[in-house]
Amino acid sequence: MTLAFVCIRRGALKVMGALISEALKRGHTVVLVWDADERKPGERVERAELEAAWPDARIAVHARGRPGLADLLARDGAQALIGASLHVLLTAFAPASEMGALRAAGIRLYSVDYAFETLTSDPEGYRDLDGTFYMSAYQRELHWRVLADRFAPVRRDVDLAARSAVVGSTMLDQLARVDRDAVRSAHGIAPGQRVVLLMSLKMAVPEPWRRLVWGGGPRIARAARALATGHGALVPEVLRGNGYRALVAALRAFCRRQGAALVVKSREKNRDPAFVRAAGRLVERDDDFLPYTSAQLMAVADLCVHFQSGAVLEAVAAAVPSISVRVPQSHLADYPGFRESFGAEPGTLQRWDGVVWSMAAEETADFLARATWDDLRVDPGARAAYVERFLGFDDAGASGRVLDVIEAAARR
Repeated sequence: MTLAFVCIRRGALKVMGALISEALKRGHTVVLVWDADERKPGERVERAELEAAWPDARIAVHARGRPGLADLLARDGAQALIGASLHVLLTAFAPASEMGALRAAGIRLYSVDYAFETLTSDPEGYRDLDGTFYMSAYQRELHWRVLADRFAPVRRDVDLAARSAVVGSTMLDQLARVDRDAVRSAHGIAPGQRVVLLMSLKMAVPEPWRRLVWGGGPRIARAARALATGHGALVPEVLRGNGYRALVAALRAFCRRQGAALVVKSREKNRDPAFVRAAGRLVERDDDFLPYTSAQLMAVADLCVHFQSGAVLEAVAAAVPSISVRVPQSHLADYPGFRESFGAEPGTLQRWDGVVWSMAAEETADFLARATWDDLRVDPGARAAYVERFLGFDDAGASGRVLDVIEAAARR
């Protein structure tokens, strides 16, 4: 088969990198759709990077938003187009006629996605796409449930189960590709030394609490800024002290006591306060995509501390205990499945005792002051239950299952 993959943005390659490699391994002809005009900071992929990662693939140049994608792929003989959030790409960033043109050309359409982002996909995508892939049966059922009103008219015309498949996470397949010794060497981590990985909090989001209460600079200045910007209710909390600073200090003290390396994973757009940037080995570069940077770091970690983020899935997949620090998430309140994805109720994504512990920042700091590694052991039974519910599989074989579905459809 000839399979085309949308490789317009770097972030999408985290999701599709292992899938592209598996397609080539199976002997498929692979076409990488690349946009030379991508300008979003941190997302541009250079043609040379694609050629270095997959020298046996062909590059098809296409400017997003312009017509002609179907004709381009038809000339290359593509039988399927696979992309991260493909329905969004084809409805929001392509001419209205492109979806129909792809269908008319006999090109099947498939969507894979990052973590639980599939929950945000439009149910109408089931009409247009041949397949939507999910990590677990729970994730698929949750998507159908939280958007039930919008799925109702689609259900009358489309067999939802037939247009979807549970395959695991193609993104997490990359954990199996990590050379752990090379990662340790690259970041100056001694052989055998334990690693604590802090996934820094994104400050550049429309949630004023983060910048005003947990931001950098003197508390008096932040309190004044809170008053000046209409957030006076936050002033008492600002003046009480910076919980983020205290948490970072507790992590540093824990690492000193345990002889562990503290690694801070960030990105430039996170706009970390100076006390976060100076806390440990700062990894701000996020250029790698095969395997991607976070997977590399998680593969050598012994503990991960994050802020109710998708890193929880990487941690569980790597059998790394994690602490999910609770922070205000008002900017995500309308996110489909918000409670299930960002809540702190027992048995949810961010709280599954024995695998991921949900704590407030102050609670985390207190816990770290007395914790030992024995307090942070992953319970195998709890992890197995978490994997079954949220990850679906534990075998780094999601990419193969995606291709099984695509190949079977082509034979029908």
